[in-house]
Amino acid sequence: MSNKLAACLALFCLSFAGAARADGVDLKGFHAKALAELADLGHLSELTGKYKIRVTQVTMDEAGYMHAHHHVGPGIRCMVSGEMAYAIGGKTTVYKAGDCFTETGAQTHESSNVGKTPVVLLNFELLPAALPDGKGSLIPEPKEGEGHSHPAP
Repeated sequence: MSNKLAACLALFCLSFAGAARADGVDLKGFHAKALAELADLGHLSELTGKYKIRVTQVTMDEAGYMHAHHHVGPGIRCMVSGEMAYAIGGKTTVYKAGDCFTETGAQTHESSNVGKTPVVLLNFELLPAALPDGKGSLIPEPKEGEGHSHPAP
């Protein structure tokens, strides 16, 4: 089975699950679809082969959530629709359509749909080039005394 087919099958199964776990992260009503990926970083040739940029559309159903997690790399998140509570560093912010925010990826955070319609946001992420196609950028919250680790690609 090809990597792309396996990734589509995994996302399909996740979309019909109630509460599930993706890469060890507790989530419910969460759907992700990679829209584009850029591996040739042009004038930043010293980064080509080390990093890639990925744009992913994330949809969170009404009452959907993603519990404690962080990401393999940094990113910019832009809300397209809905209302999402985003908790990081002891502070919760509600983001709405048109809002954008940034993440370093290294700090554990949570998000949940607090509105009556699905949340749709675009994730623009800088990721290790070795991250396999179809592999998400989520990492579960580190256990006490572990620190942040990155999964082997």
